[in-house]
Amino acid sequence: MRVALCGLVVVLLAACAGGGPAGGHDPLPAALQAWVAFPVDASPRPIVLVDAPVNGPRGFYGSEKAKIAFASGAFDRPTRLPTGPDTDGGYPIISADKAFDLLKSQATDPPAGGLRLTTSDVRLGTSTFLTDRGEKTMPAWLFSMAEVDGPVAVLAVAPEAQWFPSELVSGQSHDIGASVGSDHRTLTVNFIGAQSENGQCGVRYTARLTESATAVIVTVEGNPNDTTVVCDQVGYPRRASAVLKAPLGARVLVDDQGYPFSAMGSP
Repeated sequence: MRVALCGLVVVLLAACAGGGPAGGHDPLPAALQAWVAFPVDASPRPIVLVDAPVNGPRGFYGSEKAKIAFASGAFDRPTRLPTGPDTDGGYPIISADKAFDLLKSQATDPPAGGLRLTTSDVRLGTSTFLTDRGEKTMPAWLFSMAEVDGPVAVLAVAPEAQWFPSELVSGQSHDIGASVGSDHRTLTVNFIGAQSENGQCGVRYTARLTESATAVIVTVEGNPNDTTVVCDQVGYPRRASAVLKAPLGARVLVDDQGYPFSAMGSP
C-alpha cells in the first residue's frame, strides 16, 4: 500500500517532491509529470479510481479452501455469459467477458491446486467504488459463486471513461483523504499521526501543496516536540490544512509518488 501521508508521521514526508509549480523554471516533480496529460477540461470528467475495480465478496461459507481458491483466481469462465448494453448510467460499458478477465487479473495469491469455484450467475447491476472524488455508485458486473457470500462486483465502466497514468500501478488504495472547503481552495487532509500536538511525544503537522494545472501534490510535514524520547507507535486520526493558489476544480490530489486519493466536497 502506498501511503505517503499515513503511518506515524514524525518527519518531513515526500522530501523528494521538490520542484516548482507549473509555469516556473524548475521542472515539475515526477508525481505531477504523471498527470500532465489528465484532461481537466473534459466533460464528463474521467473516472479516477483510488481503489481496486473489484468489490467483495463479503466472505466465504466456512471454507478456508474457498477463500484460497478465490484469492488465487481458481474459478473458470462460464460457458455462457450474458450480453449487456453498450452504455449504462451514462457510461460506456465493457462486456461480461472482459469483466471476467478483469476479475481474474485481480488474483493476489499464486495458483493453488484443489478446489475451484463455480460461477453460478452473472448479471449487470451496480456497486460503489472509491474514486478521487469520493464514493460513486456505478455499473458493475455481478458474479455469484458457490461457497462465496454475496456477489463479487467488477466495475463495468469502460477504460475510455477512466483515466490513470500508465506508469503507475492502478488499484493502490489509501487510508487518507481530504475535504475541500466551500471556497474550493481550503484543503484539509486527514491522516494517521501522533496522538497530540502537546507533550514530549507531541507532533505539530502542516500541509504543503505543490500545484500544477492538472494535479496537486499534498505533503504533510511533522515537527516533533522532542526527538530524543521514545514514543508509542500508535496512530491517531489527525488533520492539517493548507490553501490552494487556485480552486481545485477538476485537478487530482496526489501523494509524492503520484498516487491519487479521495477529495470530498469538490465538484
